[in-house]
Formats: sequence, C-alpha cells, structure tokens
Amino acid sequence: MRVFLLVFALVWNLALAFPRVGVHQGFTRLVFDLPQGDVQYGLSQENGQLVLNLRGVKGASLDQVVNSAEVVSVQTIPEGEGVRVVVRLKGPVEAKVVRYTDPDRLVVDLILKKEAASPAKPASDPVRNRPPRPPKPVVLLDPGHGGIDPGMVGHVVEKEVVLDVALRLKRLLEREGIEVRLTRDRDMHLSPDKREDLSRRASMADSSQVNLFISIHVNATPTRTAQGVEAFYFGQAQDSRILAQVIRENGGGELGRRLTQEARTVAERILSDIVAQANQRYSQRLAETLGRHLSQATGSPYRGTFPGDFFVLRYAKVPAVLVEIGFGDHPVEGRRLADPAYREKVAQGLLAGILTFLANGAYAK
Repeated sequence: MRVFLLVFALVWNLALAFPRVGVHQGFTRLVFDLPQGDVQYGLSQENGQLVLNLRGVKGASLDQVVNSAEVVSVQTIPEGEGVRVVVRLKGPVEAKVVRYTDPDRLVVDLILKKEAASPAKPASDPVRNRPPRPPKPVVLLDPGHGGIDPGMVGHVVEKEVVLDVALRLKRLLEREGIEVRLTRDRDMHLSPDKREDLSRRASMADSSQVNLFISIHVNATPTRTAQGVEAFYFGQAQDSRILAQVIRENGGGELGRRLTQEARTVAERILSDIVAQANQRYSQRLAETLGRHLSQATGSPYRGTFPGDFFVLRYAKVPAVLVEIGFGDHPVEGRRLADPAYREKVAQGLLAGILTFLANGAYAK
C-alpha cells in the first residue's frame, strides 16, 4: 500500500473551485464537478496553452496559480451557456480525459510529454532545481467521548476502545506517509460541557489544515441484539432509529435533542448551498468506502451508510464522517471489541478505506 500511495503522492485540495486542481507526482489533475444533464466539452492544445470548452456548465471567473511541473495557471472564463478553461502550460502535455458519474465530474490528467520532461542538459544544481515535494495529506482522527464522558458502556467502554483504535490507525497511516492529527491522544475530554466539547472537535476540521475528518465510535442498542458496522455523513436523519442514535451521540437526553435540532438547521441549509452539497457527496462516498472496507477486514456485517445530524460534523468543509465500528453491547461483537487483535483488524479496515478514498475519492471514480 505504501508504494501505491507514494505513486499518487496526493496533494489534497478541496476548496471546491471550478476546476479543482490537484498536484501529484508526475501529473497535474483538474476535476470539473458537473451538473446533471447534457454537458458537452472540447479540448485543444496550442501555443503553450490547453483550452477546454464546456457547454451546459456554469462557473465563476477565476484565475488559479498552480505552478506545478506541468501547469503555470488555470483560468476559468464564463462564456454564454458554458465556460472556457485556459490552462497555461510549462511544456507540451498529454491530456488524459475521463468522465465519471455519481457524482458527475470530468477528470483531466496532464502529463508532460517525454521530450518536454527530459531536458537536454542536466541541471547544474540538482537539489536546487528539483521541484518541491507536494505536501502530505492530513487526516484528523476523532476518538469519540473521553474523560468524564465514557460513551457507551457494555462489554467494553467506548472511550477506551475508540482511543486504542485511533492510535493504531495513526501508526498505520503514518507508515503510509500520511500526516495524522488527533482530537485527543489520551483519556480526556476537550470540555466538561458537551456542546463545547463537540464544538472544539468540529473546529479542528478546518479545510486549511486537514483533508479528512473521521470520528470513531462504538454503537449500542436498547435490545443489545444488533451487530455490524455503520458509517454516517452529515445530513438529515431519515428514520427514527437513526435519529435516536444521533441524539445519543450528541449528548443524549434534552441536551442531545437540542444539539440535534441545532445541527439539523445547518443540514437544511445544505439544500441551497452548492459547495456544501459537493462536500456532502464526498463525505457520503468516504463513509461508504470506510464502512465496506471495515466490514471486509473484520467480518462484521455492513449495515449501511446514512445521513445524520451529528453536531461534531456540522461545519466540516472537508469530507467528514462518523464511523460506528461495532456494537459494544452485543454479547459476541462486544467481546470482540475488547480483543486487541480484533481492534487491529478494525484499524486495518479503516486504513484500507482511507487509502482507497485518497486514491479514488476526490479525483477519480
């Protein structure tokens, strides 16, 4: 997996501009988020520029400085019923164009042609002339609860399990060259006030600082008969079972209901915010990817991916999810979560999901 990740050398940029630009080792990627409907495009390259004309697409006027090995800048120019995108190049490039669905987007990879990529004369100072390495992607892990808040208590104590899994996952991610930050690295709360505690965790998911936000939790049910993996992204809970779970994770009781209503108000605004909708789609994709890989790694049933009004996810500007890694009150699964070897499988499953999403989430299918 390490080799796989280094090949992508991912630089994560989710500013949601049009296009979104990612600088990778060996190529620059342009991602155009497309509306539903008939979108036509044409591509041409001459005089040191690549021009992409799209019809049926709206985009604001924008000039982005890129300064990668292949691209100087990218300029978006609205024109009638579409846009013209002018890419100023550092040399002749090969353009690989692929269109994806769910969500609809056009992905353009620009690769310097060999004659342009290989200068006739060696550089006099190879170290000085070497292009800077792209920054590492940064993942923020949030082990839920902690300190005075134990979370669910069954065959395991939630705050202990999720911290152990987060520390294991941190070690695995760092081996793959990914920078990891934690909302907590020991048994502690961020504030004795639950609202403030969740707000401080949420505030760490700053798009200028991190690229993914993953909150890790252990599930529970009143019947103590459920087992399996669930993953959530921010949105309005669609059924009473999910709503009850959201209220519990938001603090429970009257506080949980109040924070859930506050988060729901934010969720309703997403319906009219195109940028937030795009981030929500990527969050949903991240949740599905993590849920399936976690299920495959542990053998625990994959129960699905759902929207939820989680207070800790409400303002995230990067793909952000809450993962329930299993049911701590189930007589079998709860005891598994107490086993360090099983927790390592959980961490391995989350690692596989994260690497898959980083490779394919924002820039590929």
